[in-house]
Amino acid sequence: MAKSVVHRALDGYRFHLSGDLDLTQPFTSVARYAVDSRLYELTSGGHGAATGWTGDLGIRGFDDEFSIQGGRLRTARVTDYDKRSGLEDQLLAVVWQGRRFSMFIPMYNAKPADAVHVFQLLGVTEHDDGLTVASRNPKRAGIAEPSQLAKEVPNLGLLEMTALNKTTARRLPSWRGARLPHGELFRDTLDDDSTYFLLATPSAVVTVLPHDGETAKVPARIGALKVETVA
Repeated sequence: MAKSVVHRALDGYRFHLSGDLDLTQPFTSVARYAVDSRLYELTSGGHGAATGWTGDLGIRGFDDEFSIQGGRLRTARVTDYDKRSGLEDQLLAVVWQGRRFSMFIPMYNAKPADAVHVFQLLGVTEHDDGLTVASRNPKRAGIAEPSQLAKEVPNLGLLEMTALNKTTARRLPSWRGARLPHGELFRDTLDDDSTYFLLATPSAVVTVLPHDGETAKVPARIGALKVETVA
C-alpha cells in the first residue's frame, strides 16, 4: 500500500501526498483553457480515465485518428442527450493518448479539424507523474482558471486539490479551523446540506468530500495526511 505518491496537475503543479493511508488510487486533473475565445475543459489522468469517459458516452470505436505531439489524437462523434432539458447536442469526443497518460476534451458542435486546431495552440508534455498543457501562442490560447487534481482515498473520500495562491486562498473561511499536524481543517456544508471539509496546508488547498458513512471519521483520519506542492 503506497504511503507516498506524487501527481502532476495540468498547469504544472505537482502534489506530494504522504501518510498512513491507502494512496494507490489513480488521479485526474481538470483545467479550463481558452482557445480563440472558446472555453474547453481538459481532463488528464491514466489511460483508464479516458476509457471510462468514452465508455460512459457509449463509444465503441473512434472515427478519426491523428499523430500529434508524440501521441495519438482520436475523435468520435456522439449525440449527447440531456434528460432534464430534453435537448440534444452534437458532441465531438476528443482523446489524446500518450505513453502512460491520456487527456480528453468534450467539444460541442465541432469537427475533427477543430480538435487538431486546439492542439496546434496548446502544447502537451508527458512526464512520469502526469501531463502538462501550456500555450503555444499566448495571444490566442491559455489557461482560464487554476487546475484541480482529484483523487479517491479509501476510508476518507474524494480529495480535490489546488495549489495555495492568492486566487485559491479566497476559498478559505474567515474563521479559524482545527489545527492538524500538517495544516488547518475547516468544516462546512454544500447546497444539498451534505458535509464537506477544507484542509489548508502551507502550499495547498484540499477539499474533502467524504464517502457515505465516513463523515464523522474524517477529522481523525485526515490528520495522517500531508499534502504539499513541490517543484
